[in-house]
Amino acid sequence: MTVPIQPDAMRLLAALAKGSRALMKGRFWGDGVDALLGEIGRASGASRVWIFQLLELQDEAVIQDYVFEWAAKPRYRQLTQKRFRFFASVFDDPTYRHMVAERQRGMSQRFITERMAPGPLRENLESQQILSMITVPIMVDGRWWGTLGIDDCERPLDWEGAGLDALIIAAELIASSLYRHQLTSRRRQFELFQQVAECGIWEIDLHSGSTWCSRALLRTLGYPDDYARLPLRRLLAHMLRADRRRLWKRMRQCLNGSDAGQSFRLDVRLQRPGTPARWHELVAELACDTSGRPSVISGLVIDISRRKQGEERAMLAAEYDELTGVMNRRGLTRHLQTTLKRSSTTLCHLLMLDIDHFKQINDRYGHPAGDALLKLVATRLDNELRGQDVLARMGGEEFAVFVSGLDDALAWLLGERLRASIADTPFSLPPLAGMAAAPPVIITISIGIARLIPGEDLEHAQSLASTQADQALYAAKRTGRNRVMAYPQATPAMQQATPPPVSPPSDRGSD
Repeated sequence: MTVPIQPDAMRLLAALAKGSRALMKGRFWGDGVDALLGEIGRASGASRVWIFQLLELQDEAVIQDYVFEWAAKPRYRQLTQKRFRFFASVFDDPTYRHMVAERQRGMSQRFITERMAPGPLRENLESQQILSMITVPIMVDGRWWGTLGIDDCERPLDWEGAGLDALIIAAELIASSLYRHQLTSRRRQFELFQQVAECGIWEIDLHSGSTWCSRALLRTLGYPDDYARLPLRRLLAHMLRADRRRLWKRMRQCLNGSDAGQSFRLDVRLQRPGTPARWHELVAELACDTSGRPSVISGLVIDISRRKQGEERAMLAAEYDELTGVMNRRGLTRHLQTTLKRSSTTLCHLLMLDIDHFKQINDRYGHPAGDALLKLVATRLDNELRGQDVLARMGGEEFAVFVSGLDDALAWLLGERLRASIADTPFSLPPLAGMAAAPPVIITISIGIARLIPGEDLEHAQSLASTQADQALYAAKRTGRNRVMAYPQATPAMQQATPPPVSPPSDRGSD
């Protein structure tokens, strides 16, 4: 029987050093692997150094592909043979099945062909004229990714001791390089995805509180790309406090469900030092460990500032009057619904205002002049109101004012101040194209007031107040215009304080 020989351990060590540098410096991962296999092959004097990649592990077979090879001579080359392309190795030999099981556990195998028991595995090696072989599994992230193997067709090499240790180190170098390659590929994919979607990626370990942020997210928050560690507290500090409270509430709801795959979306505002806050959509998904306990929550941060700007423009178009810039009927309704839901006061009033004889302005000066006057009236009324009061144009020459925190008498006094601000100072219309400057225009307004009583049915409360304020407005019109009248059920005494009607100028009709 042939006496096996040992490979030169020192030469292998030097080969590992050169090969590892090639793995680190290679522009492409595969180039570094080719260089390492070549160094090992030349140092060991073997016929072939190869890598099989595991594609699929089935119950009765292993599907593999021959992906890397270094051959000492052309006759030893097998990479180009079709039988090694996506080939299946059937478990028809207990020895081979046992070998696969060991590879799954990260164990290496050494074979000297002439010492093997008869069987399919020995016959396979003899058919390739292999005198000795060693295989070392390549384990990536704890799983069998593939196999590093060395065939010698001229010598019975015994890879024991330092030689085996060198090959195990080589397999670990390849695994590390492969893992780094996968991370680099994912990072490039992430970066491309982030550029297209204008987003960042994040992950939080729920057990330790450790965080991970992609480079795009770090840049969004004002940190350098290679920032070492962003603590959870500092990460959350970039979110406005109100949004942070909403996030915690939503996360607690998600965690209480304790279902893997639970997800949610939330619009939040993120801010970096010295810059305004920008709207982002937070997309989060919860993952659980093998015992079903929540372990990781991760997701995306997508810049939606442009979308929010569009929504705000759409809201302005939908809820604000294009001509005067004050709220329209829809905007007033939404404001009332929102305010009355969170308001604890019952001192709320609705004032309905209408410009007296406005038709005469349009007939005499034209509709452009009427539009200009409406804008001037809206500006003057708004200047008389407090910050929390709301002015809305209901249509045509009719306006509404919503006030809160004033009793009936003060609400009436506000109406009187609004009436006087319009009646006491004429309006100078701006010059219009093709027309001479109009003389100062004197106009008056009539106002009706009703108390708005919040209740469970806010829509009914608003509708009732609108109807009552309209009735008071019509009463003011019927009794001479240029006056303030409150709905009779509010404070009848107010009617006695209303000034006598003022006769309209002679150039106005009756409307």
